[in-house]
Amino acid sequence: MPSSHTRFPNTPKCLSKSKKYCKKRALIASVFALTILTLIRIVRERPTLDFVSFDSRISFLAGTSLDFRYPHLSVSPERELESLNLSSDIFTSMMAMMKKIRSRWLQGRTKPGMEYVDDEYVQLSNQARTILRRSESLRWSRLKGLSKAIRERIVEIQNPPDCNAAKMLVYDTSKRSAGFGSKMHVIVREFIRSLYANRTFVLKSDGWGYEEKNWEYYLQPLGRCKYDRHVNTLPPISEKTQDERIVRPNRSFGDIDWTVPWKVLDPLKKIHDDPFAWWIAQFVSYAFRFQPWFEEKAKSIGDSIGFTGNEAGIHIRWGDKIGREAAKHEVYEYMEFVEISYRLRERVGHKTQPVVYVATESSQAWKDLKSKYSEYTFIGSGYVNETKDMSSTDAVRYTDIKFALPSILMDMYFLSKSNFVVCTFSSNICRGIYELLMMSKAMPSDRLISLDHHYRFFAGPRLLTIQDHTKRSEMELDMVVGDELNAVRDIAYRVCDGNIIATNQRTGERGSLPPYKAEILVKAINSTVFEDL
Repeated sequence: MPSSHTRFPNTPKCLSKSKKYCKKRALIASVFALTILTLIRIVRERPTLDFVSFDSRISFLAGTSLDFRYPHLSVSPERELESLNLSSDIFTSMMAMMKKIRSRWLQGRTKPGMEYVDDEYVQLSNQARTILRRSESLRWSRLKGLSKAIRERIVEIQNPPDCNAAKMLVYDTSKRSAGFGSKMHVIVREFIRSLYANRTFVLKSDGWGYEEKNWEYYLQPLGRCKYDRHVNTLPPISEKTQDERIVRPNRSFGDIDWTVPWKVLDPLKKIHDDPFAWWIAQFVSYAFRFQPWFEEKAKSIGDSIGFTGNEAGIHIRWGDKIGREAAKHEVYEYMEFVEISYRLRERVGHKTQPVVYVATESSQAWKDLKSKYSEYTFIGSGYVNETKDMSSTDAVRYTDIKFALPSILMDMYFLSKSNFVVCTFSSNICRGIYELLMMSKAMPSDRLISLDHHYRFFAGPRLLTIQDHTKRSEMELDMVVGDELNAVRDIAYRVCDGNIIATNQRTGERGSLPPYKAEILVKAINSTVFEDL
């Protein structure tokens, strides 16, 4: 039997390292080997797929209409459905494995004497991606079809034949002072509530704080019904909304956090690793449609800075968030993960000149990057650089028409088209980028890493414990299978170690836990609007 370093020629010999290294390496290898054996068992237990080898079955899952070993055989609808079910089984198993590998990697790299784990992660991650890529085209095709059906329903409700007779939900953006990312997510939340109630969503965006003009100066209208032509006066807030034609958001519309219509959730959880974020992305991407003139400006800027989409991207938030909502992360913390992303690409033969798109309101961040990482090329939209700084005052961020809003929109545009992104989920902008990535990547959770929290919409997710965990330090959480947890954010918890901070509803204790020991609970709801997708 070949030795471990014969099987993995790019890995340092175990004998030259400590016993701690050997145990860690053996554990990671065992996880990977066990998963591969599970996948093979899944395939062998599918009697209706009678191809002669595992390779031919995987090829079939890649979306081809013919089996490459038997080109005269066409694929029936029954076999296409079977291939999707098999693809879902493999995808679910592989994502569970990758979540565990990623968690162990992030935990290991924060400990002294564990520098080698980056190399192990690069190797195992590429092997897992090779398997997942075989079914990526089939999964992506299904995701695009589902997204198209949802978009058509949104367009239908947002463009009723008679705005003077349509039931509406009106949201006034001037009633809440906030940054663009926060404002955008509030708008999306009320937008979804409106559609759940089968109402046309109307936005009153005059005087919204970021722009003296309204929402439609940079972004396309959300629908054909306008406040000034079809509403004119904001109705009073009322709890009795069912029979009123024009209403404002209120508690009677319920909470939409971590809910997805069952007709969408049922197929989605088989082909996507973050169903709730993908669902939110359908509305964020609809709201985030540039006006034609601004789209042309974005393309022009992209051409001028040489943006191709192969770049890594970083969003460094050093402004008014620090100390209030988030801890400060230095540039090296971002660049460590950028370097790993380029190593992942090099391992599969995609060696390129490292280029990083930088989104930040801090001129100091630009200076630090250029002085400490001379081997990289750093590009940006041009609104903020070493001579322009928007972090010194909130007045600039919220009211300067020349810089603030177009800068944020451009940064989100380019980062959402980057190959890999490092940011902080404590920022609404980072979460918005993650959501926009959903529309261009089959597995976006593998293309973005947050230096602080896990993804949330407004509230953090509820979790169900699927594996016992005994805390090994005061920072960790005791839990048993079946415990329900509430994920929380903690500014003091700033280490990117892959863990989730949560409160155990059974014990009331708060602590950290490995994410692979719990699953996110997404509630399937009935929605007549999306019933017949």
